[in-house]
Amino acid sequence: MDFDYTPFLIYWSIGAAFFLAEWRYPARPVQYRLVFIKDLLALGTYNLFFLATVFVTDRIAIPNYVPWRFQSLPFAVKVVFFVLVIDCSAYWLHRLWHTAWLWRIHQWHHSPTYMYWLAGIRASLPQVIMAAIPFVIWLPLLKPVPPLFFILYSVYLIVTNNWMHMNVTWRSRRLEWIFVTPRYHHVHHGDDPRFYMRNFGVVFTFWDRLFGTYADPEVAGPEIRFGIQESAGPIRLAIGL
Repeated sequence: MDFDYTPFLIYWSIGAAFFLAEWRYPARPVQYRLVFIKDLLALGTYNLFFLATVFVTDRIAIPNYVPWRFQSLPFAVKVVFFVLVIDCSAYWLHRLWHTAWLWRIHQWHHSPTYMYWLAGIRASLPQVIMAAIPFVIWLPLLKPVPPLFFILYSVYLIVTNNWMHMNVTWRSRRLEWIFVTPRYHHVHHGDDPRFYMRNFGVVFTFWDRLFGTYADPEVAGPEIRFGIQESAGPIRLAIGL
């Protein structure tokens, strides 16, 4: 059986574009040669966790709760609504992971002391499973779903995750009224206690403004140190316990 290289080519083509942008407009120095191998291992771990998650979520039966009037809407309209409810769910999940009860699930994601596009790939097994549940719950909103959607949505997730962790000197206050930018998310990854519970948004920033967790990147300033104060072994971090 021939191996399909398409997902591999898509992922690393996107990664190459982000590498070039970081090389041209770096926000901070990153020693890629020292950290890239660790992040490749994290990427491999994530892929294994993702396969395990698919095995679990494929067995969750969600009834078709969507009224026929909504189902009859144009697919583009349903996609916009789907993206909004998914992102709102991601905001609340992210906020939940930062509580004392579930912090260990999310701790590995905050462990890097540097920030660039691949550094955000760290996700423990419980985090990967929990992050997939909103997709399963809200997917009936889109039915019937054309097969192309799943490919485009996968690209959307890759670009979103790479973008928010990207090491670039991007500064746009107008854009940040709506969308999460790298510097907006970098504030969240900083080790400053003032911002531990701030800027949980994944795609849109208005959830933070609406629910009182917004922190202005201008206040945080450009000098941000990353990482966590706790010390834990890599296996415990990856398992999320």
